[in-house]
Parts: sequence; structure tokens; C-alpha cells
Amino acid sequence: MGMSAEELDKLKISALLHDVGKIGVDDRVLKKPGSLTAEEFDIMKTHTTKGANIMRPVSQLKDMLPGIELHHEHMDGRGYPYGLTGPQIPMMARIIAVADTLDAMTTNRPYQSAMDLDYALGRVKALAGSKFDQAVVDALESAVNAGKIRLSALEIHV
Repeated sequence: MGMSAEELDKLKISALLHDVGKIGVDDRVLKKPGSLTAEEFDIMKTHTTKGANIMRPVSQLKDMLPGIELHHEHMDGRGYPYGLTGPQIPMMARIIAVADTLDAMTTNRPYQSAMDLDYALGRVKALAGSKFDQAVVDALESAVNAGKIRLSALEIHV
């Protein structure tokens, strides 16, 4: 996507920390095997702002906060925590949103079994333009087609 080495470093750190706020979410919600109730989902949604608030005092992580706090914002404004739309969402958060979703779909979770990479990619592509940035989804598809992303513990080669 034409990112500089510095931008990639910030993205990698933000991606590693994006769900740190889940330490503030009750395990009964976090590890629930079935669907979350509306109340439980509201609790789960707090992980983005909790994570940003945990990391905000660390001045060296200032540039990584958008990926931590905004990775569940959607291009159409239906995401959280703030309901931002396309141009309001930093690229870092747009990229982490796609990567996080692909990871969630292709790994075993308490609520679902891992999906095949091609199937998961198809589901991500179906959400391009509404939930996800089309350019990020296109870059993901190119990386998959070039063999840069393979499942075995989801190896990504940047």
C-alpha cells in the first residue's frame, strides 16, 4: 500500500497492541462460547477505548493509538466506539480492522471454528466499501494471491 518503513513499524506495534483493552473485559464475556447479548456486546465494545486509555500515558505509543482505539470503526459509520466514517478513520485502523477480521475468521475461537483462507477472504471482500476500506481489502487479496499470506498460524510476510 506504499507505506514507509516508519509507518509500517507503527502499524506493526499498533496491531500487536490493538486488543490490549480486553484485559479490562470480564472473562465471562470475553470467552463466552455463544452469541453475546446486547448488554455483553456493549461491554465488549469498551475494549477499544480501554486499550487506548491504557496506552495513552506512554508517550512513545502516541502514534499507535488510532489503531488501538479505532479498529472497529466501519467505513459506513456503523462501527464503534465513535461511529466514524471513511475519511475520518485513520489508515492504520482501517488496515488493522481487515487483518483482525481475517485473523478472527481463520483461527479457532470459543464461538466458531476456523474458516478456510479463501472462504474468509470472500467474506471480507463482501464487506469492502461498507465495513472495510476497498483499497485495504484489495491489498489483502493481492497479498493472498501472491502467496504472502498462508494459513498455518497465519503467516504474514511484509
